[in-house]
Amino acid sequence: MNSLLKLQNDFLNYLLDSEHSDIVMAIASSPQRSAEQRMTLYGSAYILRLKEALSSDYERLHAYLGDELFDHLMRQYIKRYPSQHPSLRYFGQHMLELVEQLPPFNQLVEVAEITRIEQAFANSFDAADCQCVLMSELAILEPQAWADLKLKFNDAVQVLPLTMNSFQIWKALANDELPPAKEPDASSWLIWRQQLVSRYRPLEEAELAALHCAISGASFAEVCEALLAYFDEQQTPLRAVGYLQQWINEQMVCQLI
Repeated sequence: MNSLLKLQNDFLNYLLDSEHSDIVMAIASSPQRSAEQRMTLYGSAYILRLKEALSSDYERLHAYLGDELFDHLMRQYIKRYPSQHPSLRYFGQHMLELVEQLPPFNQLVEVAEITRIEQAFANSFDAADCQCVLMSELAILEPQAWADLKLKFNDAVQVLPLTMNSFQIWKALANDELPPAKEPDASSWLIWRQQLVSRYRPLEEAELAALHCAISGASFAEVCEALLAYFDEQQTPLRAVGYLQQWINEQMVCQLI
């Protein structure tokens, strides 16, 4: 290994684990600071930058936990999940794993759910663009094509099943309001991106069933069959068409197959 590459690796090892690096031996002291002090400044700045990234990605989680608990969570995260990607966008991707394992967070269901909400919004915003289907494409479908019709959805579309009132807590924090007390509240929420803005809304049971079918690759006829559990035979096709039109208008659908 050439001297420059060794120096770079020693420097990186210091940032990731200062106890197992010889970089200080290669750093000159100055009249103001020793080599150890100079490297400590670099190391502290690196940790602060990682914490800044986590605070940005999980702003509402930070607000819910408070500074002390969130700082403890961040320190544990940085220790367990060293940065592995050039972009800080992906640094916090393991946060859900940590809060589901680490006491006391693993005893707080709403903490995991708020974390999932934060991740879902980030993933929705960053999802690849696609050419959205227009209502005019639906209008020209031949009648015989409807039964086998399938949909391809934008990667930004995500469905979040929750067991607590975690979305209400998240919304209050997002509006700088006092969050409600946590309580059981089974619900499902839709998150997607429309006109470059992340959107969300709750899902009623019937639409949830239809959406799960459609996302999994079911045909329009199979979606209608699933909706028979909620509507009679006359209402079902109209409801199915209504959901399809809504998904297209909300720019959730990329392709009619």
